[in-house]
Amino acid sequence: MVDRESEVAPEHSFFGEARLLREGDIDQLKPILESWIKDRETQEPLPKEVSGIMDEMQKSLRGENDRTYLVAEAGSGEIVGTIGLKKPEARTRGFAKTQNPAELINAYVAVDQRRGKGVGRALVQGLEAEARRQEYTEIVLNSGPRYKDTGWGFYDRLPNYERVGVAQDLYGKGIDAPVWSKTL
Repeated sequence: MVDRESEVAPEHSFFGEARLLREGDIDQLKPILESWIKDRETQEPLPKEVSGIMDEMQKSLRGENDRTYLVAEAGSGEIVGTIGLKKPEARTRGFAKTQNPAELINAYVAVDQRRGKGVGRALVQGLEAEARRQEYTEIVLNSGPRYKDTGWGFYDRLPNYERVGVAQDLYGKGIDAPVWSKTL
């Protein structure tokens, strides 16, 4: 048996799994969400937005919305990231190339698990598998300006995702967001 603790992990290797969200995961996700969800100018936390996402996660578990969330669970059992999918909003739907797209939402990874550890890619792969299971034919996503230095490069590097346009004023007047797409 291989001792994974003593192995040197190659780039993009995540020793864990991307799985569907469970009730007990949501509290573990709060600090991850708080580390990402900040005002883009002041970098002050946005607790209402964090609470809103956590509420949507709760609703998804109760079947009260069209969202599906996954988490990245490390081999140690620690939750180190999350990602979601839903039917796309009209402004994002307009960038889709197929008849039944899903929208990638709320992709966040723990601070110590970012950049080259493979968590983000594992989450996207898990999301794509779940989207296929739900018979979606495409993934579309957008990313607002507050993630320009973190998320945009990640999405640009994902295999077979391409920028397909810019959603004008998506996050308010003058606050545009690039849109990516991948056909499944």
